[in-house]
Amino acid sequence: MVLETIKQRVREGNYLVKSHAVVHALKEGFDRANMVDAVLNGKIIEDYADAKRSLICGRTILELGTEVYLHVVCEYADPVYAEFVTAYFPAEEEWESPPFRRRKGKSDRS
Repeated sequence: MVLETIKQRVREGNYLVKSHAVVHALKEGFDRANMVDAVLNGKIIEDYADAKRSLICGRTILELGTEVYLHVVCEYADPVYAEFVTAYFPAEEEWESPPFRRRKGKSDRS
């Protein structure tokens, strides 16, 4: 139900991209559209219910046509908006392949 709520808000344009997500996008070479694509096509791989946040992993296609996985941490505490708190390419040393599960002994990056 959480995922559908987030996706519905994003489809309706009721989402905000926080500065931390923008910084990662600029550094790593993706954009807002990639975050939206990953959320709409992704699945929740970790849920942080106490913080009303979920980590979503989805595929997106970058500007040059390369398909990649993108992680987006979404907050759903607001009754109207979903917030993209941060977004990043999952590091191979931290995540299994495909990047739906952390490797054992790795900590939370968000």
